[in-house]
Amino acid sequence: MKFTMQHGGVHVGNYSVVFVGAEEFENEYGPGVQLKWQVTTGEHEGAILTRIVSAKLSPKSNLFKFVLALNGSKPEVGVEIDLESFVGTTGMAIIAEMESGSTRVESFLKT
Repeated sequence: MKFTMQHGGVHVGNYSVVFVGAEEFENEYGPGVQLKWQVTTGEHEGAILTRIVSAKLSPKSNLFKFVLALNGSKPEVGVEIDLESFVGTTGMAIIAEMESGSTRVESFLKT
């Protein structure tokens, strides 16, 4: 029996995207957030790209990095951030390959 390895997602590269939301996510590391973008152009148009980050919003967290990019500025201490307020934000998602071979959103640049 023969098999051909199939790619599990979009290829490494840059994609025009729109932020479509976030969902709570729980794994062995604790509470997290799954951030979601949809590709708006090209071969993978319509594909959903994701990144799971911890549910902690602090200057050293990955969630902070993405909120900073989506917001376009540093969030102020003590101000509540609603990720749903960023739905519709457009930009460029940079996709990187992980050690496992799967891909994820490494960073986001707002346009």
